[in-house]
Amino acid sequence: MSKITESGMSQSESLIMDYLWKEGTGKTFAQIMAFLGNKAGKEWAKQTVNTFLRRLIDKGVVRTESIGRKKVYFAAQTVAEYEKQRTKKLLDDLYEGSIMVFLSALTGGKQIDEAMADNLRSLINEGEEQTENDAANQ
Repeated sequence: MSKITESGMSQSESLIMDYLWKEGTGKTFAQIMAFLGNKAGKEWAKQTVNTFLRRLIDKGVVRTESIGRKKVYFAAQTVAEYEKQRTKKLLDDLYEGSIMVFLSALTGGKQIDEAMADNLRSLINEGEEQTENDAANQ
């Protein structure tokens, strides 16, 4: 099962997204239908696939472009962007947006050992560096 499924997308939606992310290019409706039928072994009606695509567009993870007379579907976010968004939503929804509340829940309110504290510091430093790099690249 895809990691995406576990974080808020239906399994069917994640199948389509995993395909778009893996391919890295836009796909027509016919290409998506062929993938689902041939590679994924799913025989969904066109209306069903249209529903999944519409939901993905509404969630902001798929965008469309008209190229000639065809509509082409693209991933609107990278996997990393999507996971970051879902993680932030989870933190906001369940832990008041607080990493400290999350860590307290994770550890059951117990103190962590020095090795774990060092690992957390290292992760925080990496996250700060990544945020600075992202800001510099925009």
